[in-house]
Amino acid sequence: MPESLIHDHLIPSNAVGNVMNIRVVTPPGYRPERAYPVVYLLHLWGRDERFWTDRLAVHVRLAEGIQAGTLPPMILVMPQGDKSFYINAADPPGIDWYSSPYNDSSEFYHNAFELYGNYGDYLLKEAIPFVEETYPVRRDRAGRAIGGLSMGGAGAAVHAFTDPARFCAVGMHAPAVFYGEGPGAPPWIFGVDDPGAFALRDPAALAERFLTPDNQPRIWIDRGWDDPLRFSIETLHDRLDALGLRHDYHIGPGDHDGAYWVQHVGEYLAFYAREWLGEF
Repeated sequence: MPESLIHDHLIPSNAVGNVMNIRVVTPPGYRPERAYPVVYLLHLWGRDERFWTDRLAVHVRLAEGIQAGTLPPMILVMPQGDKSFYINAADPPGIDWYSSPYNDSSEFYHNAFELYGNYGDYLLKEAIPFVEETYPVRRDRAGRAIGGLSMGGAGAAVHAFTDPARFCAVGMHAPAVFYGEGPGAPPWIFGVDDPGAFALRDPAALAERFLTPDNQPRIWIDRGWDDPLRFSIETLHDRLDALGLRHDYHIGPGDHDGAYWVQHVGEYLAFYAREWLGEF
Protein backbone atom coordinates (compact mmCIF):
# COMPACT_ATOMS: atom_id res chain seq x y z
CA MET A 1 0.00 0.00 0.00
CA PRO A 2 1.38 3.48 -0.81
CA GLU A 3 2.43 5.30 2.35
CA SER A 4 2.02 8.77 3.74
CA LEU A 5 5.32 10.54 4.35
CA ILE A 6 6.38 12.36 7.51
CA HIS A 7 8.41 15.59 7.35
CA ASP A 8 9.83 17.53 10.29
CA HIS A 9 10.69 21.23 10.17
CA LEU A 10 12.29 23.58 12.66
CA ILE A 11 11.16 27.20 12.55
CA PRO A 12 12.30 30.13 14.72
CA SER A 13 9.42 31.68 16.63
CA ASN A 14 9.56 35.31 17.68
CA ALA A 15 6.25 34.89 19.50
CA VAL A 16 7.55 32.11 21.75
CA GLY A 17 11.25 32.97 21.67
CA ASN A 18 12.31 29.46 20.72
CA VAL A 19 12.91 27.19 17.75
CA MET A 20 9.76 25.11 17.25
CA ASN A 21 9.15 21.83 15.47
CA ILE A 22 6.34 21.26 13.02
CA ARG A 23 5.54 17.75 11.78
CA VAL A 24 3.81 17.49 8.41
CA VAL A 25 2.24 14.39 6.83
CA THR A 26 1.85 14.35 3.06
CA PRO A 27 -0.51 11.81 1.49
CA PRO A 28 0.39 8.91 -0.81
CA GLY A 29 0.82 10.16 -4.35
CA TYR A 30 1.62 13.67 -3.14
CA ARG A 31 2.17 16.14 -5.98
CA PRO A 32 3.36 19.66 -5.18
CA GLU A 33 1.40 21.13 -8.08
CA ARG A 34 -1.93 20.22 -6.44
CA ALA A 35 -3.79 22.23 -3.80
CA TYR A 36 -4.57 20.01 -0.81
CA PRO A 37 -7.01 20.58 2.03
CA VAL A 38 -5.19 20.77 5.34
CA VAL A 39 -5.91 19.76 8.93
CA TYR A 40 -3.95 21.25 11.83
CA LEU A 41 -3.79 18.67 14.64
CA LEU A 42 -2.83 19.88 18.13
CA HIS A 43 -1.43 17.56 20.77
CA LEU A 44 -2.23 17.14 24.46
CA TRP A 45 -0.45 18.55 27.50
CA GLY A 46 2.75 16.68 28.31
CA ARG A 47 3.21 15.14 24.85
CA ASP A 48 4.55 16.59 21.62
CA GLU A 49 3.78 16.86 17.91
CA ARG A 50 4.96 13.26 17.36
CA PHE A 51 2.11 11.84 19.44
CA TRP A 52 -0.33 11.91 16.51
CA THR A 53 1.95 9.73 14.37
CA ASP A 54 4.00 7.73 16.87
CA ARG A 55 1.12 6.78 19.22
CA LEU A 56 -2.03 7.25 17.14
CA ALA A 57 -0.64 6.34 13.69
CA VAL A 58 -2.63 9.11 12.02
CA HIS A 59 -0.44 8.88 8.90
CA VAL A 60 -1.29 5.18 8.56
CA ARG A 61 -5.02 5.85 8.96
CA LEU A 62 -4.75 8.55 6.29
CA ALA A 63 -3.10 6.20 3.80
CA GLU A 64 -5.61 3.45 4.53
CA GLY A 65 -8.53 5.81 4.03
CA ILE A 66 -7.18 7.12 0.75
CA GLN A 67 -6.55 3.57 -0.46
CA ALA A 68 -10.13 2.57 0.48
CA GLY A 69 -11.63 5.67 -1.10
CA THR A 70 -13.10 6.87 2.18
CA LEU A 71 -10.70 9.81 2.60
CA PRO A 72 -9.41 12.34 0.09
CA PRO A 73 -5.74 13.22 -0.22
CA MET A 74 -5.00 15.89 2.36
CA ILE A 75 -2.10 17.27 4.33
CA LEU A 76 -1.89 16.91 8.12
CA VAL A 77 0.10 19.38 10.23
CA MET A 78 1.16 18.84 13.84
CA PRO A 79 2.77 21.92 15.42
CA GLN A 80 4.68 21.79 18.68
CA GLY A 81 2.53 23.16 21.49
CA ASP A 82 4.39 22.30 24.71
CA LYS A 83 2.17 23.03 27.76
CA SER A 84 0.54 26.15 26.37
CA PHE A 85 -3.01 25.26 25.22
CA TYR A 86 -1.82 26.80 21.93
CA ILE A 87 -3.16 30.18 23.11
CA ASN A 88 -1.71 33.45 24.33
CA ALA A 89 -1.44 33.14 28.10
CA ALA A 90 -3.03 35.63 30.47
CA ASP A 91 0.26 35.50 32.43
CA PRO A 92 -1.00 37.61 35.34
CA PRO A 93 1.81 39.82 36.66
CA GLY A 94 3.31 39.82 40.12
CA ILE A 95 3.06 36.09 40.83
CA ASP A 96 6.05 33.86 41.49
CA TRP A 97 4.77 30.60 40.07
CA TYR A 98 7.95 28.82 41.14
CA SER A 99 6.91 29.40 44.76
CA SER A 100 3.33 28.28 44.14
CA PRO A 101 1.84 24.86 44.91
CA TYR A 102 1.89 24.15 41.17
CA ASN A 103 5.68 23.95 41.24
CA ASP A 104 5.80 20.37 42.47
CA SER A 105 7.95 17.45 41.39
CA SER A 106 5.26 15.76 39.30
CA GLU A 107 5.77 15.07 35.63
CA PHE A 108 2.51 16.87 34.90
CA TYR A 109 3.91 20.29 35.87
CA HIS A 110 7.51 19.60 34.84
CA ASN A 111 8.80 22.69 33.01
CA ALA A 112 5.25 24.05 32.77
CA PHE A 113 6.43 27.58 33.59
CA GLU A 114 8.87 27.54 30.67
CA LEU A 115 6.52 25.97 28.12
CA TYR A 116 3.77 28.55 27.75
CA GLY A 117 3.47 32.11 26.43
CA ASN A 118 2.21 33.67 23.20
CA TYR A 119 1.49 30.34 21.55
CA GLY A 120 -1.63 31.63 19.85
CA ASP A 121 0.47 34.14 17.92
CA TYR A 122 2.97 31.40 17.13
CA LEU A 123 0.27 29.11 15.76
CA LEU A 124 -1.66 31.64 13.70
CA LYS A 125 1.08 34.06 12.65
CA GLU A 126 4.10 31.77 12.29
CA ALA A 127 3.28 28.05 12.08
CA ILE A 128 0.31 28.24 9.71
CA PRO A 129 1.97 30.80 7.41
CA PHE A 130 5.10 28.62 7.28
CA VAL A 131 3.04 25.63 6.18
CA GLU A 132 1.18 27.70 3.60
CA GLU A 133 4.44 28.96 2.15
CA THR A 134 6.13 25.54 2.15
CA TYR A 135 3.35 23.17 1.07
CA PRO A 136 0.55 23.43 -1.49
CA VAL A 137 -2.22 23.64 1.09
CA ARG A 138 -5.45 25.47 0.58
CA ARG A 139 -5.67 28.88 2.21
CA ASP A 140 -9.43 29.30 2.06
CA ARG A 141 -11.73 28.55 4.99
CA ALA A 142 -13.40 25.67 3.16
CA GLY A 143 -10.06 23.90 2.77
CA ARG A 144 -8.67 24.40 6.30
CA ALA A 145 -9.66 22.52 9.48
CA ILE A 146 -8.27 22.31 13.00
CA GLY A 147 -8.60 19.90 15.90
CA GLY A 148 -6.82 18.53 18.89
CA LEU A 149 -6.55 16.20 21.83
CA SER A 150 -7.34 17.39 25.36
CA MET A 151 -5.32 20.63 25.69
CA GLY A 152 -5.10 20.77 21.91
CA GLY A 153 -8.84 20.29 21.51
CA ALA A 154 -9.57 23.25 23.77
CA GLY A 155 -6.97 25.39 21.98
CA ALA A 156 -8.37 24.45 18.58
CA ALA A 157 -11.84 25.54 19.70
CA VAL A 158 -10.53 28.86 21.03
CA HIS A 159 -9.12 29.72 17.61
CA ALA A 160 -11.98 28.32 15.54
CA PHE A 161 -14.65 30.04 17.67
CA THR A 162 -12.84 33.38 17.96
CA ASP A 163 -12.48 33.66 14.18
CA PRO A 164 -15.14 31.50 12.53
CA ALA A 165 -13.99 32.66 9.09
CA ARG A 166 -10.64 30.86 9.49
CA PHE A 167 -11.54 27.14 9.78
CA CYS A 168 -14.35 25.11 8.21
CA ALA A 169 -14.30 22.48 10.95
CA VAL A 170 -13.01 22.02 14.48
CA GLY A 171 -12.57 18.77 16.38
CA MET A 172 -12.41 18.62 20.17
CA HIS A 173 -11.28 15.16 21.18
CA ALA A 174 -11.77 14.93 24.97
CA PRO A 175 -11.15 18.68 25.23
CA ALA A 176 -9.55 20.03 28.41
CA VAL A 177 -12.25 22.54 29.36
CA PHE A 178 -12.92 23.71 32.89
CA TYR A 179 -16.30 24.27 34.52
CA GLY A 180 -17.12 23.51 38.14
CA GLU A 181 -16.20 19.94 39.01
CA GLY A 182 -12.86 18.42 38.06
CA PRO A 183 -9.38 19.90 37.61
CA GLY A 184 -8.95 23.65 37.38
CA ALA A 185 -7.47 25.67 34.55
CA PRO A 186 -3.75 26.53 34.86
CA PRO A 187 -3.98 30.09 36.23
CA TRP A 188 -0.78 31.33 34.54
CA ILE A 189 -2.51 30.62 31.20
CA PHE A 190 -6.19 31.35 31.99
CA GLY A 191 -5.83 34.08 34.62
CA VAL A 192 -6.38 34.33 38.36
CA ASP A 193 -9.85 35.32 39.61
CA ASP A 194 -10.39 37.20 36.36
CA PRO A 195 -13.61 36.21 34.56
CA GLY A 196 -12.68 38.39 31.60
CA ALA A 197 -9.36 36.66 31.07
CA PHE A 198 -10.98 33.24 31.37
CA ALA A 199 -13.78 34.16 28.94
CA LEU A 200 -11.21 35.01 26.27
CA ARG A 201 -9.87 31.45 26.57
CA ASP A 202 -13.09 29.50 27.19
CA PRO A 203 -14.66 27.79 24.14
CA ALA A 204 -18.21 28.13 25.49
CA ALA A 205 -17.88 31.84 26.19
CA LEU A 206 -16.28 32.42 22.79
CA ALA A 207 -19.04 30.45 21.06
CA GLU A 208 -21.65 32.65 22.72
CA ARG A 209 -19.77 35.80 21.72
CA PHE A 210 -18.76 34.99 18.14
CA LEU A 211 -20.76 32.08 16.70
CA THR A 212 -24.19 31.88 15.15
CA PRO A 213 -25.88 28.97 13.40
CA ASP A 214 -25.06 30.74 10.12
CA ASN A 215 -21.33 31.38 10.61
CA GLN A 216 -20.28 28.44 12.79
CA PRO A 217 -17.73 25.87 11.64
CA ARG A 218 -18.63 22.21 11.73
CA ILE A 219 -18.01 21.05 15.31
CA TRP A 220 -17.13 17.62 16.72
CA ILE A 221 -16.82 16.75 20.42
CA ASP A 222 -16.08 13.29 21.78
CA ARG A 223 -15.01 11.72 25.06
CA GLY A 224 -14.69 8.42 26.83
CA TRP A 225 -17.20 7.28 29.43
CA ASP A 226 -14.54 7.37 32.12
CA ASP A 227 -12.89 10.65 31.12
CA PRO A 228 -12.11 12.64 34.31
CA LEU A 229 -13.17 15.81 32.44
CA ARG A 230 -16.52 14.33 31.43
CA PHE A 231 -18.61 16.79 33.50
CA SER A 232 -16.90 19.81 31.96
CA ILE A 233 -17.15 18.35 28.46
CA GLU A 234 -20.84 17.64 29.02
CA THR A 235 -21.28 21.26 30.14
CA LEU A 236 -19.67 22.50 26.93
CA HIS A 237 -22.00 20.26 24.91
CA ASP A 238 -25.03 21.61 26.79
CA ARG A 239 -23.95 25.22 26.32
CA LEU A 240 -23.51 24.76 22.57
CA ASP A 241 -26.94 23.15 22.45
CA ALA A 242 -28.44 26.11 24.29
CA LEU A 243 -26.92 28.44 21.70
CA GLY A 244 -28.45 26.45 18.86
CA LEU A 245 -25.02 25.52 17.49
CA ARG A 246 -24.95 22.24 15.59
CA HIS A 247 -22.30 19.74 16.61
CA ASP A 248 -21.51 16.05 16.61
CA TYR A 249 -21.24 14.69 20.15
CA HIS A 250 -19.92 11.18 20.69
CA ILE A 251 -19.37 9.17 23.87
CA GLY A 252 -17.84 5.71 24.00
CA PRO A 253 -15.82 3.32 26.14
CA GLY A 254 -12.52 4.67 27.33
CA ASP A 255 -10.60 7.20 29.39
CA HIS A 256 -8.59 10.35 28.71
CA ASP A 257 -5.64 8.69 27.02
CA GLY A 258 -4.07 7.29 23.88
CA ALA A 259 -5.84 3.96 24.26
CA TYR A 260 -9.12 5.81 23.75
CA TRP A 261 -8.01 8.16 20.96
CA VAL A 262 -6.25 5.52 18.87
CA GLN A 263 -9.57 3.74 18.36
CA HIS A 264 -11.13 6.82 16.78
CA VAL A 265 -8.45 8.43 14.60
CA GLY A 266 -10.09 7.23 11.41
CA GLU A 267 -13.40 8.76 12.52
CA TYR A 268 -11.68 12.07 13.26
CA LEU A 269 -10.14 12.22 9.80
CA ALA A 270 -13.48 11.35 8.19
CA PHE A 271 -15.11 14.22 10.09
CA TYR A 272 -12.53 16.77 8.95
CA ALA A 273 -12.70 15.53 5.35
CA ARG A 274 -16.49 15.21 5.22
CA GLU A 275 -16.86 17.92 2.56
CA TRP A 276 -13.61 17.26 0.70
CA LEU A 277 -14.09 13.71 -0.54
CA GLY A 278 -16.00 14.66 -3.68
CA GLU A 279 -13.35 17.18 -4.73
CA PHE A 280 -10.83 14.56 -5.88
